[in-house]
Amino acid sequence: MRYLLFLALAALLAAPVSAAETANPAPGPKPSASPDGVHGTTGIVSTDTVARALNAPNKSPVVLTGHIVERVPGKADKYLFKDESGSLMVEISHEVFAGREITPESRVRLFGKLKKYPNKPLRVDVSVLQLLQ
Repeated sequence: MRYLLFLALAALLAAPVSAAETANPAPGPKPSASPDGVHGTTGIVSTDTVARALNAPNKSPVVLTGHIVERVPGKADKYLFKDESGSLMVEISHEVFAGREITPESRVRLFGKLKKYPNKPLRVDVSVLQLLQ
């Protein structure tokens, strides 16, 4: 009987806390949808060209549209990506490629995160690769 009373009391005390969290969510960036349907976070600007990515802070989200022109020699999963504003290195795993045949003429859209390390070239870790028509 004491156990049931304890559970009932705990449920009554937790209800106002849960209602308050729903009414007043924790402060911070709110999820939002961009025009192309990709979900991002308000207050964090994603870069859309290589030129902007070169000047963006570490771990910035990026969405790049262009061409994967070649594999970087001696580097596993690293490729040279090029758009109208410049080129940079991208890292794309075999799982992200998903067996698709990509040529330098293939137009792609890459979604990923910018990685800047001291004394190393800038790169983008790609999480999604879209093959465009």
